Amino acid sequence: MYFFLLFFLFIFLGISIIAAILMLSLLVGLVQTRGVPFISTAAKDFDKILSVMQLKAGDKLYDLGCGKAHFLIYAASKCDICGVGYELSFWPYLWARFNVWISGAKVKIYLKNFLTADLSDADMVFCYLFPEAMVKLEDKFQQELKIGAMVVSNSFPLPQLKPAKTLDKILVYRF
Repeated sequence: MYFFLLFFLFIFLGISIIAAILMLSLLVGLVQTRGVPFISTAAKDFDKILSVMQLKAGDKLYDLGCGKAHFLIYAASKCDICGVGYELSFWPYLWARFNVWISGAKVKIYLKNFLTADLSDADMVFCYLFPEAMVKLEDKFQQELKIGAMVVSNSFPLPQLKPAKTLDKILVYRF
């Protein structure tokens, strides 16, 4: 009888510790991103986004704030591109690494702030970021992106630049 009580107590404590670690890591992620929550691009929008990107085999696609890397993996499988994702929150980063490993996609994921990343070899940049981040990225894009590179933003515009194309909530910028 005591064995079963100790066993269930051990299981309960183990689950509680894991839950506490997950909650703490989510809190740390919110602090790191200055309160920006993790929100994924809807899978139903993937084909619409790819249609405006017009990616070619071998292109290099960067996803800033890639989350679980679902879009990068999808793009790599559909268009035979090389994907690079940056994620600052630990749990989505781990999930992204796992998803890439399972899929075998040509995608690299980094636990890093994309504001410090070198984007100079990007053919295409995708982002689904809040307005505060878009303000910070505008100068970075103008300084680092090569001529001909494109930025596709889900929902949020670059504040000073006019999009070359808009499809529903998808904004396309050419550099």
